[in-house]
Amino acid sequence: MEKYLSLFPLDLVLFPEMVLPLHIFEERYKEMIGECILSKAPFGILYSHDESVEKIGCTAEVTQVLKQYSDGRMDILTVGRERFEVIYFDSEKPYLRGVIEYYGDSDSAPSPEEEDIRQVAKLYQEIYRLLNKSEAEEIELHPPHESLSFRIAGLLNISNGLKQQILLERSEKNRVDALLQYFTNLIPRLHELEQAAKRAGLNGNLRRG
Repeated sequence: MEKYLSLFPLDLVLFPEMVLPLHIFEERYKEMIGECILSKAPFGILYSHDESVEKIGCTAEVTQVLKQYSDGRMDILTVGRERFEVIYFDSEKPYLRGVIEYYGDSDSAPSPEEEDIRQVAKLYQEIYRLLNKSEAEEIELHPPHESLSFRIAGLLNISNGLKQQILLERSEKNRVDALLQYFTNLIPRLHELEQAAKRAGLNGNLRRG
């Protein structure tokens, strides 16, 4: 007998070890999450966009029910666990399900260079500061670095398209390379915006003087 994974298509990308709060309000998903909580079973989150649903996603585990409402809605805390690929979808229940295979890195995938690891962590800190005007928490760099790219991509407000690309990659080196390329292109634009904002503020002060 085939085993199905309950699926939750959302306009976001979940990574392994990423913490994700959710507000559950649709009837079908109240049913689905209720069953997952009772059976202590995971469910899968798939990136949904442009009227399509990606086939590679990440399982989520409900770690805490934060609040339950009288109408059955609930606020829950989840954490990402394992990547998977949907082999085929099933629509017998009110919510989507799928037969899946777990989706890990290739055994032959090369590891990222230590220099690239340090560089991507440094650029992450700079981008976080430019976007949030505050310092990011220090990221611990302890080899092996299988999930560093997931942690960084999950912490920054980057496009879901790039996040899905990172989720698809079966090599930490390729994931780190993708982030390095994106960060290298993004930082000059963020500095330009920062300088433009400073000039606009200065001009405003002069006009008020």
